[in-house]
Amino acid sequence: MKLGKVILIAGLCLGAANAADFVDYKKLSHGLKEKAKAEGQIATTAEVKEALKAKDWAVVDIRTMDEWNGAHIDGSQRIGREAPEKALESIVLDDNNKFVKENLVVVCNTASRAVIEAQAFRQMGFKNVKVYGIETWMEECNPTKNWYSNVANKDKRKLGNYLPEHCVNVK
Repeated sequence: MKLGKVILIAGLCLGAANAADFVDYKKLSHGLKEKAKAEGQIATTAEVKEALKAKDWAVVDIRTMDEWNGAHIDGSQRIGREAPEKALESIVLDDNNKFVKENLVVVCNTASRAVIEAQAFRQMGFKNVKVYGIETWMEECNPTKNWYSNVANKDKRKLGNYLPEHCVNVK
């Protein structure tokens, strides 16, 4: 019985010592965003627009399907967070597994999740990886698509781009 208590106490002490190394999500993403800013890895809206047109860039969105359905940048491609590394293959590689798009802009709401995923993408061999928050896109009154944009209404017309509410009456 005493040996069991000693083992239990030792296990708790070791667990507590290892818990001191845990970095919570908020602290991790904030630190990575600060580093990305310092290293020029936060994309501007102009850079995102250029990347959407460029042959060697991919604009990929790692947000959930619900977030994507609510609003996304037209021309970006959703890869999600479940297995984004796998989803990228069909977007950035040719049939011989050679890069056709070796540069990425990784999108999420505020760039917090994007900076974490960007680390993995850099390790995969991407030349340039920038991060971007779709909130910036919307704050600057750029239109977004949503799930309904791709669905024809009863008159067979497709619904179009949407502006954030604060931009609707802006001239």
